Amino acid sequence: MRRKALALLLSAMAVSMVGCGTKNTSEVQKEESVEVAEEKVESSSALDPNVEYVFGTATLSYAEFYSGDVSSTDSFDAVTSATTGKSEIFPNQETDFVDETTNADGYHITGVKNVNVAVPADQVEEYAKLNESFVKNEGEEPKQFKVVSIEDGVATYSATNFEVADTVTDADAQLETGVFWGDYQLDVIETSTSYIKNTREDGDFKIDGNIQGIILETKSGLKVGMEHLQSIWVQPYEIAFNISADNSHNPRMVFDNLPELDKLEKEEIVSVTFINQNDSYVYTFDGVYVKPVYKDAKVTGKVDESSNSMALENVPTDLGNPKVTVTYTVGEGREAVRTVVYEGDYADKVEFDKDAFSEAKAAGEGTYSAAVSSDNYADLSVEVK
Repeated sequence: MRRKALALLLSAMAVSMVGCGTKNTSEVQKEESVEVAEEKVESSSALDPNVEYVFGTATLSYAEFYSGDVSSTDSFDAVTSATTGKSEIFPNQETDFVDETTNADGYHITGVKNVNVAVPADQVEEYAKLNESFVKNEGEEPKQFKVVSIEDGVATYSATNFEVADTVTDADAQLETGVFWGDYQLDVIETSTSYIKNTREDGDFKIDGNIQGIILETKSGLKVGMEHLQSIWVQPYEIAFNISADNSHNPRMVFDNLPELDKLEKEEIVSVTFINQNDSYVYTFDGVYVKPVYKDAKVTGKVDESSNSMALENVPTDLGNPKVTVTYTVGEGREAVRTVVYEGDYADKVEFDKDAFSEAKAAGEGTYSAAVSSDNYADLSVEVK
């Protein structure tokens, strides 16, 4: 679909002259100039009013998708999955998955599908050759899009012209550390709204598995883009990320964009932008502090079931107000039964709650896991022996 932005200016001039009555010429000209300026702002500031555009959709790499919207795109490459599953779990996720034989060792998540783009009409043919995924839009013009520019045979992309459907200011943001999916997991918990999918059940959610991207912004102005199956999940209220190359807690993924994710450490997250194809939702917070990861800490724990206890070793001495949580898990995945057998202050030896321990053992044979939390560092996982 084509659009001539000049038409908007002509319409604005015509409207501004209606009802001028007895006003003198200078007053009318002054009002016309004001109206034209306002109309140019109300149309898209991303579009050159002297250029005709063709709208369409295209598949973009993460660097192209987040171009102009985040602090840096220099470290984007691809997320690597060590499994053959979930390659089609997100409709707008682009991968190099072919089949389970070709991708027996895994596949790569390379970018985002169905991104709205505005291409100068005289560059459409060239752009279609550069990006074979481009499809012209025959329907209504999108309000959210990126503008394409081509120079010396290379396509570049503007910052996204966002169509913000709502800005939510009363949601809660909770940061977990040392979780399975990454060093950190930010949970966005809504109070007065219900836009974000937060259940495995289907529902009328504005933000769900069709999501194209997420941007975290910090108090200092740092903006970092998230990627599918690394940070973005089908329940998008959960946003996970690593800040180090050590990914032993989630061997199914190899994290991308680590140099930028690493910058989130010791920052305060003040907003999250959820990006759909045609609109976006912004959530703002007072500030969620990203506690630093304690480098090279190797905490171990030894369980003694005869005394219903766990002995801890190599716990750093500079942890502020350390706490310990010990969990007993029977089964795996969604069917797993998890029982917290100890939760309290740190000690060299912690004794399990007798009732909880009895309940846990009654569920069957299982495994122990433990974590040490503190006020000044991200949770430390305990290697249970």
